[in-house]
Amino acid sequence: MRKFELLRIHSATAPLEEFFHVIQGEGSYLNAQRLQITMQTELRTALIGTGFPYNRQERSKLIPKFQKMLENCGDIRRIGAASLDICWIAAGRIDGFFETLSPWDFAAAQLVVREAGGKIGHIGEVPPGIPPELYGLDLIVGAPAIFDEMQQVLRSV
Repeated sequence: MRKFELLRIHSATAPLEEFFHVIQGEGSYLNAQRLQITMQTELRTALIGTGFPYNRQERSKLIPKFQKMLENCGDIRRIGAASLDICWIAAGRIDGFFETLSPWDFAAAQLVVREAGGKIGHIGEVPPGIPPELYGLDLIVGAPAIFDEMQQVLRSV
């Protein structure tokens, strides 16, 4: 049986002289400023981030979700790196995010969001025995007030 060790500390440097860092239970920060998740309450005006799979065959699975979310949110952005997208939620620059990722693409950044007050989950159920913090299939990250609606919209596809 594999044992999973959950991340308790993380740091990431963005190309704009920005340093995201977090210690579990002590908050998340951008440089010296403590981060607080956006207070966005309506999906219809929310700015949502996503990404596209490198594998072209996998892209067709994302398109219906992308279209459905675009019909229900304010707008969608593609920033370029999933970990940065997720950290930007913690910084209040975007309100939510969805994508299928590998654990190394989001495991550290999800702690930044949790410590800033954000919510993380999945479109579907996480298989038994896999820690949700490491399960990247159909990941959803967002402000608590819009998370459930994001999940509902994406589940409707």
